[in-house]
Amino acid sequence: MNIRLFQNSDTEKVVDIWLEGSLRAHHFIDSGYWEAQKEAMASLYLPSSTTFVLEHEDEDNDTIIGFISLIEQYIAALFIDVNAQNRGYGGRLLNHVKKDRDLLDLKVYQKNESATQFYKKNGFHIVEETVDSATSEPEYVMKWERES
Repeated sequence: MNIRLFQNSDTEKVVDIWLEGSLRAHHFIDSGYWEAQKEAMASLYLPSSTTFVLEHEDEDNDTIIGFISLIEQYIAALFIDVNAQNRGYGGRLLNHVKKDRDLLDLKVYQKNESATQFYKKNGFHIVEETVDSATSEPEYVMKWERES
């Protein structure tokens, strides 16, 4: 496994992972919402964030299996290919960005219970409950702080 900075040539694969993951994890939101966000993800969100990709290295090529996108200390996205989930890859990406930061925060839909549990397991705690203005879905604001 290799973690490296996102390159423009990664865009199609990263957006595919994001879309498939969003559709599966957020089944409570109309799929049209996610489809409508696809272009913005590629042309606006990825270029405006710091993104790291996780690659599975093999003899023939390197295959991206996940990514994490940050805007300063805010985790804007963390997605693992649906066929590679529950193998510790998300934790690996989180640990990679934790190395250089003392604080991370994020928002997660309350109905996405597996993601909420994942973040709790990785040291995040709920600090606030809000409602996403775009979807009207309740979400948690979660925070991680380095222990001193």
